[in-house]
Amino acid sequence: MTSDGELSQLEIETWLKVIRAGMSGSMTFEQALSLVPDDYRAAVEGRWISDHVKIEPVGVLSDGGPRPWFEDWDPADGYHWGRLRDFLLIEKGRSESVIESLDLTTDKILSMLEDPRPEGPPSSKVQGLVVGYVQSGKTANFSALIAKAYDAGFRIVIVLSGLHNSLRRQTQLRLEDELGLVAPTPGRPGVGFPIEGQTIVPMTGAETWQDFHPGTVDAALLQGNVRLILVVKKNASVLRRLVRWLEERQPITPPVLVIDDEADQASINTGGNRPEPLAELLDLSDEDVDDGTSSQKAQEEETDPSVINGLIRRLLDRMRRVAYVGYTATPFANVLIDKDALDREVGADLYPADFIVSLPRPPGYVGTERLFGRAELAGEDAGVEPLDVIREVSDSDADLLNPGRQGAPVSVLPGSMETALLDFILAMAARDTRVGGQPASSMLIHGSPYTYQQLAIADEVRKALASLRQQWRYDNEQARPRFQERWESEFVPVSERIGPERLRAFDDIEPAIQRIFRSEVPVLCLNTRTRDELDYEQHPNLRAVVVGGNKLSRGLTVEGLLVSYYIRPANYFDTLLQMARWFGYREDYVDLTRLYTTGELRVRFRDLATAEEALRREIYLYEALNKTPRDFAPRIMAHATMQITAKNRMGSGREITTDYNGSLIQTTLFYLRRKDWLQENLDHTREFLSRIGAPNVEGQDGLPTWRDVDWRHVTELLSRYKTHNESTRFSSGQLLEYVHAQASKHRELTRWHVGVRGRQQKADSLGTENLNIPGWAEVNCINRSREPQSEISIGTLVNPVSRGSRGGDEEIGLTDVDVDWARKWSLEQKVSYALALRHRRHPDEGALLVYPISRYSTPLRGDGQNLFDDPDRDGVTVVGLAAVLPYSTSEATVRFYVGSAGAVNV
Repeated sequence: MTSDGELSQLEIETWLKVIRAGMSGSMTFEQALSLVPDDYRAAVEGRWISDHVKIEPVGVLSDGGPRPWFEDWDPADGYHWGRLRDFLLIEKGRSESVIESLDLTTDKILSMLEDPRPEGPPSSKVQGLVVGYVQSGKTANFSALIAKAYDAGFRIVIVLSGLHNSLRRQTQLRLEDELGLVAPTPGRPGVGFPIEGQTIVPMTGAETWQDFHPGTVDAALLQGNVRLILVVKKNASVLRRLVRWLEERQPITPPVLVIDDEADQASINTGGNRPEPLAELLDLSDEDVDDGTSSQKAQEEETDPSVINGLIRRLLDRMRRVAYVGYTATPFANVLIDKDALDREVGADLYPADFIVSLPRPPGYVGTERLFGRAELAGEDAGVEPLDVIREVSDSDADLLNPGRQGAPVSVLPGSMETALLDFILAMAARDTRVGGQPASSMLIHGSPYTYQQLAIADEVRKALASLRQQWRYDNEQARPRFQERWESEFVPVSERIGPERLRAFDDIEPAIQRIFRSEVPVLCLNTRTRDELDYEQHPNLRAVVVGGNKLSRGLTVEGLLVSYYIRPANYFDTLLQMARWFGYREDYVDLTRLYTTGELRVRFRDLATAEEALRREIYLYEALNKTPRDFAPRIMAHATMQITAKNRMGSGREITTDYNGSLIQTTLFYLRRKDWLQENLDHTREFLSRIGAPNVEGQDGLPTWRDVDWRHVTELLSRYKTHNESTRFSSGQLLEYVHAQASKHRELTRWHVGVRGRQQKADSLGTENLNIPGWAEVNCINRSREPQSEISIGTLVNPVSRGSRGGDEEIGLTDVDVDWARKWSLEQKVSYALALRHRRHPDEGALLVYPISRYSTPLRGDGQNLFDDPDRDGVTVVGLAAVLPYSTSEATVRFYVGSAGAVNV
């Protein structure tokens, strides 16, 4: 037990393993619980109950649903899956909810593959896609699928595992442990060798030289009844060797399962054009390239997507009975593949014509939405608020670590990096104290893409960590107050909000800091110029700071990631998401995690979370409409400054327009450090309000209100009012296009209600603003502060509406009859009240709301920030705008991208 008498997480996990082992041996839960000592029983039982959470449904698009053979096949009776399930529950300590989710999803996937048994069809080809989350356990999913596939009758499994040796090695080792390809050792548990008749023969190994080579395998095994597995890099040299070897031994008659890990990477045909993001992938070593040269030209040939795509298609085309299942967390490119592309040499393209499966968000998973929040989607009153674990890096600090291609090697760390290193030590000590041990812990630094800069950064980080260690050990009287102040000001408030039961005093974590500083904290630099590796096989409790670039950007797991310092920009949805190594199963210590990044990247990740969730909802929607993958025309939100994927990976994707139908859009991002930019918006708003004349509506709240304002006045304001470049939902240019098209083509949105939403009562601390409203004195300013750690965001602008009482901003222009109708209709239809209000508005009537935000705004809660650090010197009244748009059936004018099936009327 811990010093205060509580069970540590490590002790609880130990007793949970005892319970799971007992239940695996046919005990009931109550019988297994009786094995736990009385003093521990309540805590262990409480953890057991909390681990059992509701499982989210699987989203499935399929061409015909489960195959008939699966009705007579029960995976629960399978040998390999049964062993893997027990291993995950007992040895790995996975909760029953996690295992239940894994079991359900892999059953769904297996059911859509063709019957692999001898009585199955003599020839078949199935192509599917599984959409997971970044760092969410996709490997666990396809490992379980492989186990069930072997049980069902598949004989050959080929896993295409990324472009790098590091990822292929990690995947090979994982499958060796979970499928019984090697004997378990004290430091490396596994399921152990299978019984006679269930053996799986590996045709590849973990070392670089053990990737596929024809001379190392017995070709006769291909035609027998033996189970085979190959884990190969998705490089042209390796695939070419494999395809040629198989072609020499045709026909390949046993059923084959091909797993394409990171299926959006290199597998997508780009017609031979090499996109800009390819340079971000070229971090290959000599061993990765077949001719032993790491020249740029050779690397490009090895990773040319059109070559790899053709080789994968040739591979599939050589099999009599084959199932291809792609796995990805960034499916944007996959769903935009031309559905009908065919090549006489290499066969059909890799579009998932038979099924698309959207995996549920696993229990305990922390992803984009949880960390960064997201905007509201159709049918919602609000979006999702972010966790308070993101710390903003200034542009000047970011420039120090990423000065560009010709920049001098980094020779000094920015202040924010020094703080991040201190946070890492504190977070690691707190987690050690919480679990009662020293689990694997890491800090990630992803700054420059250039290897010489990464080496320089790693050197400076070593110096900084050495300095912290020396201060703590030999000048503790000076160092301890600094550590304690940081703990109490930074970590205690966040833990109190997220998980107060986890909170520890500084005195409690101090012994763990002492233990950490008894030895050096290693700094690993992962690139081709070092031999550093994340080797959790040899060092399962590795604790290190990891500096890198491309090797950290896809697939590679970083265990116990506590602090990330990420400032490297990316201009593509998929590239940016894949660089996010900080997602994963971190709910138990999410309050201790910190992500240092720029304000621009923070906003981009929030936008990505919105686009990601919208795409998943499209899958569920098409499923509800009984559509097949060939009908699937996903609408992927376009972004103001990012592309969905490289242009030559867009496949059949085309830009279309859609609407702002029934939307509330609002400005929440501002260039708060650019006084001239803010002043221009204030001046343009004054001109607009002066032009539309005196208010002609006596509003209930006494604030200036207009009705029947001509749409041309609104579009003139929108043509001048500037929105932040990262603002994707409220873009003045896009809104201008929409209003103009609706009014000029369809005679909708031709008249507007306009309201200035100041305070009803003056607050001396906030002041007033003269907005040049004819016949009106100054308007009382409102309070909107900056979000925690942000330089640009105020979070929300509009006062929300409520069914209970009038007064929300969206009710402007609606009568009491309208409001009563909306209340009743929202209850009957089980939709949000705000959505009902927009349904009630006439299509020719919009509402524009103007918000004068005081330069003296201060946070209403402790974790916010003043709007301006020095409002008298740097501040000006900030004008925010919101538009309430009614429902319409006319043409749309906001950009989305869709696939080749064309839009489905939903």
